[in-house]
Amino acid sequence: MSRSVLEQAVVGVASLKAIFITAMPDCLLYDAWQRGESDLDVSDVASYFGDLVRSNREGLKALGSWSSDMLVTIESADTLVVLQEINEHFVCGSIFDRDAPLGMVRLHLKRMVERILEQLPKIEAEERPRGVRLVEFVRRYAPDPHAAILRISVRTGLTTEQLDAAENLQDADIDKIEAAARRILGLNQINL
Repeated sequence: MSRSVLEQAVVGVASLKAIFITAMPDCLLYDAWQRGESDLDVSDVASYFGDLVRSNREGLKALGSWSSDMLVTIESADTLVVLQEINEHFVCGSIFDRDAPLGMVRLHLKRMVERILEQLPKIEAEERPRGVRLVEFVRRYAPDPHAAILRISVRTGLTTEQLDAAENLQDADIDKIEAAARRILGLNQINL
């Protein structure tokens, strides 16, 4: 997305500090805009908030109350963060001044998302093998990823080299990896 597209999308939104577009499901920064100089690392922010939207979606699905019009709003002492799924491939994160009225923030966000949506590429998602996604999940969420991978290796009987090449594993091995990852991370299920 060209820089001018985001700049045009935020015209007239004085209370906006930053906006970033996160590519899902990998939670990678697609594009960002910040007002003025800032020490904000938008790539880190995009990753964390992409994960937050994914977790929120799965939590709401478990409650039976998920909808595609979901907004995640986070209020801190000086910042108002609003996250919205644009479509299944992108999340828009907006950081506003804390004193911005929530109704105006929602109105601005709706207008910005409409402008941005027109410019986003059409994506054909490539399904990566479940084994690869499981190993990546462990590396992302385990407190000590290296130790967790070694524990999975011991529990499953697979070498770390086999785990690194998880796309080549059989379904039975992938089931073992998932069971071990659930035990190690203390999860009842892993939604990938």
